[in-house]
Amino acid sequence: MDTAHFLNQLSVNLYWLCFIAYSMYWGLGFTRLKLRFPILAGMVVLHIATITLRGISIEYFPLTNKFESFNGFAIAAFIILLINIRAESHIYRMSLFGVGYGFLAAAAYFPKGLSYAPPLMLTIWYILHVPLSFFCYALWVSAMAAAVARYFTRSDKKTYDRIIDSGFQYGLVTFSVSMIFGGLWGYVAWGAYFLWDAKVVWSVIIWFFYATCLHLDYWQEAKRFKPPMAIVGFLILLMTYVGTSFLIGSSHSFR
Repeated sequence: MDTAHFLNQLSVNLYWLCFIAYSMYWGLGFTRLKLRFPILAGMVVLHIATITLRGISIEYFPLTNKFESFNGFAIAAFIILLINIRAESHIYRMSLFGVGYGFLAAAAYFPKGLSYAPPLMLTIWYILHVPLSFFCYALWVSAMAAAVARYFTRSDKKTYDRIIDSGFQYGLVTFSVSMIFGGLWGYVAWGAYFLWDAKVVWSVIIWFFYATCLHLDYWQEAKRFKPPMAIVGFLILLMTYVGTSFLIGSSHSFR
């Protein structure tokens, strides 16, 4: 077995170890507050090591296929959860963790062998575009989780309003930068900054949706619509990220 295959197999083994660890974490209900952060932080570090080994084995950024994509989005969700791990509501933590865990589990169904990047991915703009997209998606999922928690908790709702606002704001800023890089990648890959492609069109739709969410602050009576819009936004996110590849078809479709 050559070095690349050895490192990839090690990466896959660590992926399964992460999967077991996250499953136990889920089953234990995130443990007690004092241990909640260090345990999740340790699993996130192990998860990052798994992705790093995968990247070393293919000698490129490991976001080239379905397995790597879903695995990458999962770690983004867990990192955002780590930042907000002290949020009071168990519902918030379970909702955000559940989405990340769902994508981590879905990744298990796809081939895990060595997969090298096609020529159109071999540009710095791709490397800058995709990870930023995942983190903005994770921020919007965090807003959705806070909205769900807001409906089902009796604690101070201002905490969840703050998380919703942060998800809207930082998510939109991150996604805007990602779209700029995506346009530059599109020009390098296809010779155009914009294509009438399903994922590109839905990316524009979701950008306008969350821009609208931010502008609700300028209309006092409309602020109450932020929580339901955070939940609707999650559905649009799923369509943008997954639906365009599996239901419609796109030049951005996963391999």
